Amino acid sequence: MASELSALDPKELVLVAIAILGLIPVLKLNTERAKLFTGGYLLLCLGAVATNAEALFLGDVLNGVEHIAGLLGSGVVFLAAAYLRRQQIIHSNENDTDDAPSVRERVAEVAGASGERQ
Repeated sequence: MASELSALDPKELVLVAIAILGLIPVLKLNTERAKLFTGGYLLLCLGAVATNAEALFLGDVLNGVEHIAGLLGSGVVFLAAAYLRRQQIIHSNENDTDDAPSVRERVAEVAGASGERQ
């Protein structure tokens, strides 16, 4: 057993520890808006666990899990989350009333205010 554990890379063990500790705030903030973010983070955690477990057993299979689910899968999920969030922002900006200042107007206002101070 000790010889099997010596096959583990210390840097990869730290990666798993940080990923698992990072699950605490991610799962606490698991709201309806953050479902895809949570799913992407869980896939990254799966990849971190798989990269350590591949040194112990099923090396090729777990290497595939690490790269396909952990890296590619999380990237696709994060891309989908970003796209959907962007669509929500665009849709909410289209529904703003004329009385409310747009984001561009607010940025110009802030930029103008900072230019006046100089």
